[in-house]
Amino acid sequence: MIIRGESLLGRWVASLAILFVVTACGGGGGGDGGFLGTSGNVGDDRIELTLLDAQGNSIDSITTSSPGTLRVRIRGGGNRSEVVVNVSATIGLVFPESGTALTNGDGIATFQIEAGDDRGAGSITATATLNDGTSANGTLSFQVGETGLRLGRFADDGTFIENEISITPAGTLAPGGNAQLSVVILNAAGERVTTVEDVRFSSGCISGNQATINPSNPVPSANGEAATLYTAAGCAGIDDITATLAGAVNQAFGTLNVAAPTTNSIDFVSAEPNLIVLRGTGGQNRDETADVIFRVVDGTGQPLSGVNVLFDLTTFVGGLELSKTSALTDGDGQVLVTVSSGDVATNVRVIATVNPGNNEISTVSDLLTVTTGLPDANSISLSVGPAFVINGGMTTDGLTRTLTVRMADKFNNPVVDGTAAVFTTEYGSVIGSCNTTGGTCSVEFSSQEPRFPTLTGQGFVTTIFDGANCTGEHDTTGPCPNDLGPIRGGRSAILVHAIGEESFIDANGNGIMDESERDLFANLPEAWIDNNEDGIYTPAIPPCDSDPTSTLDCLSGQEEIFVDFNGNDVYDFNDDPPVYNGLLCPPEGDGVWCSRRLLNVFAQTNIALADDTFFFVVVDDLDRRSVRFGLGETLQFGRSYTIYVSDQWNNPPEAGSAISLATEGDCELDVDSAFSVPNFADTGAVGIPLAVKAPNPIPDDPEQGSVTIGFSGPNGNPDSLRVPCQPIPVTPDPGPGGGLVPGPGP
Repeated sequence: MIIRGESLLGRWVASLAILFVVTACGGGGGGDGGFLGTSGNVGDDRIELTLLDAQGNSIDSITTSSPGTLRVRIRGGGNRSEVVVNVSATIGLVFPESGTALTNGDGIATFQIEAGDDRGAGSITATATLNDGTSANGTLSFQVGETGLRLGRFADDGTFIENEISITPAGTLAPGGNAQLSVVILNAAGERVTTVEDVRFSSGCISGNQATINPSNPVPSANGEAATLYTAAGCAGIDDITATLAGAVNQAFGTLNVAAPTTNSIDFVSAEPNLIVLRGTGGQNRDETADVIFRVVDGTGQPLSGVNVLFDLTTFVGGLELSKTSALTDGDGQVLVTVSSGDVATNVRVIATVNPGNNEISTVSDLLTVTTGLPDANSISLSVGPAFVINGGMTTDGLTRTLTVRMADKFNNPVVDGTAAVFTTEYGSVIGSCNTTGGTCSVEFSSQEPRFPTLTGQGFVTTIFDGANCTGEHDTTGPCPNDLGPIRGGRSAILVHAIGEESFIDANGNGIMDESERDLFANLPEAWIDNNEDGIYTPAIPPCDSDPTSTLDCLSGQEEIFVDFNGNDVYDFNDDPPVYNGLLCPPEGDGVWCSRRLLNVFAQTNIALADDTFFFVVVDDLDRRSVRFGLGETLQFGRSYTIYVSDQWNNPPEAGSAISLATEGDCELDVDSAFSVPNFADTGAVGIPLAVKAPNPIPDDPEQGSVTIGFSGPNGNPDSLRVPCQPIPVTPDPGPGGGLVPGPGP
């Protein structure tokens, strides 16, 4: 591998440094802070802690949306400024993260106190070593959590019942059976909270390890509701349950009656599959029904046959159905019921009950999900690993990359297992297809022929020696940080497509495309591989259709191919007229305001096949002017440059390639001496900053030095380029700050 060249402009991604500024405020106002209105200042009377809100009022609690300012004041005579104050808290977060700050002239240091993940009461401790060498400390109590919250449940008529837990099913629970516990959290305005609040569910059986809950405590809320699944595990009789809001005094209560172990019990066994698709959308690997099995046993755990089991659903929204309302257990004590999907996406459980009205026992199944299972247009993505660039891909066969496709449906649930994804590549070769598991699958790309267009070969491929293609960036040929434009050498487009549906906005949330939403969708044309990366199927553009070689844009896209989903031998924009295509088009809307016909959803990415026979280097100054070392120019101290590296097609080196900088003589650098090429899919050379600083003190007769730019790809192949570095005279800085600035260069 050889590094050659003269100049470069570039892009350098700078690291963002976040500076946390602590502002000290003097004077009075606000009074003493503390918990429940007390001073909270426990400890040495020479140090005072006060917690303030944004308006400067004393407070005793903070929330996620209303942090507090902690003011620590050093009292007493003497010099109270520039005293180091250390602060720690048993709950919440302290900023600065170091927990230290200096007092100002009034003896005051300030800190920011924010709510963390935990809720409840806690304390803040402040310590300081005073200027006379003595120590002082103080403690302040406070609370983390929203105020004015309410805990309860909604009745069937929509009435909010405060301090009650919702328990489903409500009857006697079988030994080992399940029940769903849930509470709704409202704010002071009577609305569901938007913050995540933690709720702890407790009972005698839970405390005695005779019942479990999943998720376990603390249970986080979602959309203002916290829910968990209670499982009896040896508990019998009445179990009083309490739900407590973390960080608050709010509680809700409920009671479960768990059948004695000697009583018949019914257990959930299985639900296959646990994801079913909407009614009328089934097909290969797409079930519209799920079989749910329960098992009835006696007090000794032996199966009971001939027991009548009643079935119910937690919701019938969208037309969900059960195959039967009751059934008798078989010789293994098992009973099966089938759930059929409706036309609304939802979650549902089956409730199974024995002995209705007489020592009734119930349990619920695991959660079933009803969804489309089809990929929709905005939920498919394609990624390349481990890097977008393959060093040597233009000259070596068999170098590989992994292509991974991820697909989800309209509701952003993973598509059903076994969904087929089909791949096409412009250059090289790719495994043709894969089937998803959990919404994802992968194939392998390999470098090989073809590497150039079939019809024109290398004749129209743009290189870094075509200087006009980087106009406005630097004034000579060489690696360019910008896209050189079509036709791009060694850059292969890759397409993945699958049968799916278009994306639309479900404005009323009923899970289907209504007539009022007929214009709220993104129209999708037939899939195509975008060789020239212009976002258009180029052969279908009228000028390119009539003459594919009329312009370079047409020429670069003349070999694009499309996937003829409807088999009419014509590329279709699907816009005559444009209507939503997908199974969420209701039957009454099919052919009227939408269509239930499917189409191909697709995603594209690119892989660059770099020619590692030669990597070229150029250096640009901040005026985007190339430094022409061959004409006697040198790097100059006190000035900044950018090094650009690419192959002849303007492809950067592979991610992880190492670039190093070393100096000789009086030349010193003001940047790191080692860099690793980042992973990026954009076109253009990689840019590395190069800042030369002035020696201090400046020699009377500075010696000309040099900078050696070293390069090594992920697989070795080290090489280097040495460029001259000439210190130049300096003149006094006329500005207010004084100092020295570089004088005029050559």
